[in-house]
Amino acid sequence: MLLKLSSDLQLTKELFIPIVFQNLGIAQVLLSFGYIFFFIFNIASLGALETNSSRIESLEKEIEGLKKDLRVLMVEKARPSANPGIMRDEWFVVFEPLYWYQRTNGTPFAYSNSTLISSVPLKGRTKDIDFGWSWGVRVGGGKNICFDQWDIYASFISYNNHSSGSAKGGLNSTLIPLRGLVITQTGVKYAKSTYDLDFYNIDLELGRHYYVSEKLSFRPFVGLKNAWIDQSQMIRYTGGSLGHNSAHIDDECEYWGIGLKGGINSKWHLAEGFYLAGVFSGALLYGYFDIEHREKVTPSPQDRIKLEDNKHRFVPMVNWRLGLGYGTYFNQKEYYLDIGAYCEGMYWWRQNQMLKIYEYVALRYDNFAEDLSMHGLTISLRLYF
Repeated sequence: MLLKLSSDLQLTKELFIPIVFQNLGIAQVLLSFGYIFFFIFNIASLGALETNSSRIESLEKEIEGLKKDLRVLMVEKARPSANPGIMRDEWFVVFEPLYWYQRTNGTPFAYSNSTLISSVPLKGRTKDIDFGWSWGVRVGGGKNICFDQWDIYASFISYNNHSSGSAKGGLNSTLIPLRGLVITQTGVKYAKSTYDLDFYNIDLELGRHYYVSEKLSFRPFVGLKNAWIDQSQMIRYTGGSLGHNSAHIDDECEYWGIGLKGGINSKWHLAEGFYLAGVFSGALLYGYFDIEHREKVTPSPQDRIKLEDNKHRFVPMVNWRLGLGYGTYFNQKEYYLDIGAYCEGMYWWRQNQMLKIYEYVALRYDNFAEDLSMHGLTISLRLYF
């Protein structure tokens, strides 16, 4: 009896398990559990009739191994991987041109008054930077790994933007500077400001892409975010009370931060390789601000005011994107190409920490603590190989 039971168990492991793994059907899984219970019942009966306990323990261990294989099968069936080519480890590379609009709060530089006086009552409007669009790029790479079908992904963003704004007083109006101690509450004829942003970002993610239904897949992920954000604003005031001289105000705010991030990707699979995709993630970075404020009035080449400030702060941010994509295999399914077009955006809280002087007699100042945002078009090209 022991020999027959052992041969039956070996035959079941050789023939039944491959069938279950090939078909991945619920009926096969349920049938396999029936076999397990059948073997357990036979062993229990055998224990009452036979005295060879070592042989029974060996059979029980083999059945436990069978149960473990079936448990793994059930997990994979419930959450199958949505990565292309899941039968082997795969590398992938990403190239994404970015065409984004960028804006920073706290940059108005002048106020136009409808009269020639520069004291109250005032009536007019503020003059701000004319922010615009600029190109950037995101490059990345990663690997699908065997461990629970996870994936590792790293990316780098480079984005630079230059914007400017100008204003001019009229015959019956004047400009009142909003920045700078040396010319506050005086009228000028011309005002011009330029703003520059240098944005660099590194992301490292660990995620798992899996189906939750036939046409819907999710990819939750966690990771690290590292960012360098350098901002500078230069303002020039001329004419009016300055005569032939000019006032120069230069502000700089440099930031470096690192922190944890997390989020989720979703894919809504349509037909013939097309899909809708969305991503939402957030991060909290702890970083260092290096801030400088300088003022001078020509013809003097020396700074009349030079203030420096630095501080450590937590900075939260969110990233989102939504769009349409298409994926297909080629070269006998050795490669997989994924392309897409997305509307993407980022929002960084309290990123502009440039200095503002609010009391001119005692020279008291504070930080703007204003937000920075970017949004626009992202074209994604992803190759699996």
